[in-house]
Amino acid sequence: MVQQTNRVTDRSRVVRAAVVALVVGLVLGFLTQYLQGHLPGNWNTLANSGVVWVVFAFAVTAVLRLSTGWSALLGFITLFGALAGYYVSARFIEDVTSSVSTMAVWLLAAIVGGPVFGVAGGWWSEGAAVRSTGSWWSTGGGSLRSEGRWLQLSRPVIGVALLSGVFLAEGIYLLWQVENKHASGRVEVVLAILAPIVLARTTRDRLTGLLLLIPLGLLGMAFYRLLNALLAA
Repeated sequence: MVQQTNRVTDRSRVVRAAVVALVVGLVLGFLTQYLQGHLPGNWNTLANSGVVWVVFAFAVTAVLRLSTGWSALLGFITLFGALAGYYVSARFIEDVTSSVSTMAVWLLAAIVGGPVFGVAGGWWSEGAAVRSTGSWWSTGGGSLRSEGRWLQLSRPVIGVALLSGVFLAEGIYLLWQVENKHASGRVEVVLAILAPIVLARTTRDRLTGLLLLIPLGLLGMAFYRLLNALLAA
């Protein structure tokens, strides 16, 4: 009987979390559509930024603190809600339509990015329980390296590094590929560097996060190039 109650409680918690993620996503999509038409210059780019969307997916799962699998689902629900809010408000408020192919590309981005950054947010929220021993793949998010090593690879560190990596990728993209958006690009590069410094909990974790920033940033840039190729096709 006790186990059945726990299962019901867990199920209701997941349903509430899914509703929260969907509502956050819908509001985010509406605000994106509204703000990109009202903010000036470089700040317009930040309003319509993929980074801002994945930050919300990260934040939702960090706050709700469910298991890795549910965090992945909540991350997708958040971005799916953002897409729905964006395109519905564009159609019925701004009377602007988008092609099916464009929406399909961004849905693909949500399918990939939502779970990745949902998991990243969930992993970062585990930081209070991180220990210096054990496998980083375990539920507690323990370290891959022993206490005596100068680097520590843990779930919370990887979560922060993923977030900073996407900031770096989009920042460099804006600096190199988009004219008149260099100020936005510089802001995002600075935020990429600050993320592990501010969000990591120890000096060793901050150092590890900064080192992971380079390969994850390059991976993010490759994903941006793929998106651009799909959108141009």
